[in-house]
Amino acid sequence: IINRPLDVEQATDQTVFGGRPSAPHGRLMWPQCRWCQGAMQFLGQLRIDAGDGGDDTLLLLFMCRNRPGMCHQGEAESGGNAVLTVGTTDLQLVDPPPTGKTLRATRHGATVTPVEQAPDYPSASMGWATATGRDARQVLGQIGGTAHWEELDETPTCPACGEAMGFTALLEQGPDRKTEMNFGGGWACVFRCGCAAKTARLLLQC
Repeated sequence: IINRPLDVEQATDQTVFGGRPSAPHGRLMWPQCRWCQGAMQFLGQLRIDAGDGGDDTLLLLFMCRNRPGMCHQGEAESGGNAVLTVGTTDLQLVDPPPTGKTLRATRHGATVTPVEQAPDYPSASMGWATATGRDARQVLGQIGGTAHWEELDETPTCPACGEAMGFTALLEQGPDRKTEMNFGGGWACVFRCGCAAKTARLLLQC
């Protein structure tokens, strides 16, 4: 995933980070943190193409920023973050609740660029930067492929069907240190299950 500047904020069915989320009319209930009961911050959205005749979806990513480091934001089942699944039609920008640290001021898009097979994500990221002569911070992560674990494999289990979730994306903190998402210096991993429950989870690797 490569960074792409955006000039206008509007509803979109594409992958973007920051700003307001896009969701079908009346379908988004803004998530609250289990620990502080405050409204979570919207991080960004990932477009996931079904590719098998099914419906394309958006994964809306949220994380609590009301008490950084105190609401177990990095754990998949903690309730300090949330991944909501919505459709890609009848979209509108959703306004956040009136209180809490709910939005990131800088909004930027992304371009998904295929890369030749690499042994792992860091190799692919640095290989792209070397080949293009661009800053590696312009790489925002990966969609698809295999999860890269810094230490232990933490693949979450779907609470609905009991099976291991499939890896969906790895996300970097962002292209600019002043406006980046705070993942504790690491990255976020997004997983989702293919069962009818459409469960999705986010966790941090530091």
